[in-house]
Amino acid sequence: MEKKKYKYLSLPVRRYLFPVLTTLLIVAFYHSIDIRLFSLDITKKVRLALFHLTSNPRMDESIVLLNIGRLDQKELATKIDSLLKCYPREIGINLCHYDSGTENFVAHFREKKSVIIANCLEGESKSLSRVVNDDNSVTHFRTDRKDYFEFKLDQFENRGNEMERIYFIDPHKTFYRWELSNVAMIPEYFQGKTVLVGYMGDYLTDSIYYYTNNRITPINPYFGYEDVQPDMYDTEISAAIISAFEGKSFIHEVELIPRVLLLLAFCVFNVVVLTFVKTKWNTINIFIAAILFLLLSTASSALVLFAFTKGYYLAIDELPLVLLITTIFTVSLNILEKKELNSNPATNI
Repeated sequence: MEKKKYKYLSLPVRRYLFPVLTTLLIVAFYHSIDIRLFSLDITKKVRLALFHLTSNPRMDESIVLLNIGRLDQKELATKIDSLLKCYPREIGINLCHYDSGTENFVAHFREKKSVIIANCLEGESKSLSRVVNDDNSVTHFRTDRKDYFEFKLDQFENRGNEMERIYFIDPHKTFYRWELSNVAMIPEYFQGKTVLVGYMGDYLTDSIYYYTNNRITPINPYFGYEDVQPDMYDTEISAAIISAFEGKSFIHEVELIPRVLLLLAFCVFNVVVLTFVKTKWNTINIFIAAILFLLLSTASSALVLFAFTKGYYLAIDELPLVLLITTIFTVSLNILEKKELNSNPATNI
């Protein structure tokens, strides 16, 4: 009797304590190690492709992009003087691609309150709010100061976060983009609008051939892979940030504790199903476990995508590995218990 009682009490421990500890351990590993499971990383691949998968082009006519191209600073100043006669709401000028000093250009427009300049003489990071990662990718912008280039152009509603994830949109399909060197200065094009002027290649193209002030963003279909070519210029990133301000298109990043609880829910559900939905044939049980793994991986990926459409960025990259380990453990435990019951028929009494 004592043996049966001990076995009964140890069953939940073996079945559920191990998956819980496994989940917590893997979450800790993912925070410190770049774990790559290749084709098994289903939820991670979906997360990295969210902006590409859900890209819904919409024209934002309140912002116009003008490419400086190969204009020197004197030619640029002349063009901006002409642009001011078209009565834009504000003109934001990114001068960060110029190698020579920009003091004379800045002095020329110092009295023009509608002209905001990203002056990189004091360091590019002090002018632009976007955060450039070590691999030249951009996913977030800073909110620690009010004098960033983008914040001067449009009022930002600080939500108390040190950084915000950028709601990326395809600049080629969202904003009007023209070459400053040959655009017609017609008031109807610019009146009352925010005009962003910056380097977007020697010439505007649909593909990237010029890599000055160019970054890798989640819009890139190969985002998350190694050796990815950049796809968006700083000026275009600034436009995406400002457009998000105006449309209040903020992304709520799901924090660690809710993520862990969600992982545990998937994990425990997996163990419960494998514990009670089983047959006397091991081959069929393994097949059921494989099908359940695929269904839960697909469901979790769909959940990541659905959450993003509702404005929530959910990262549960650890789930496939957690499911794989707990599935193997639970199926193995079922097989061992079956062997014990077969070898000791008296325990069934």
